[in-house]
Amino acid sequence: MARTLEQKIAEAQANLARLKDKARSEDTRQKIVVGAAVISQALRSPSLAGRLLAILDAEPLRDHDKKVVAGLVDTLKSVAARNDEQ
Repeated sequence: MARTLEQKIAEAQANLARLKDKARSEDTRQKIVVGAAVISQALRSPSLAGRLLAILDAEPLRDHDKKVVAGLVDTLKSVAARNDEQ
């Protein structure tokens, strides 16, 4: 039986929604991988730790997000302080 135009539209919309979800998921994965790599390097490099702190300070983060990264920020400050000691 042939599909109606409405059925074809609904199928196309569902396919578009799946593709948008996939794109969002890939974007999130990219951010996680890149973020993990940058954090890993920053924890070993006082100058990069300082730069990452400056970037985080310049970003308009929500209060909830600030709480999530508070421990990391403290650790980065400790690493960046090593650069001041040298």
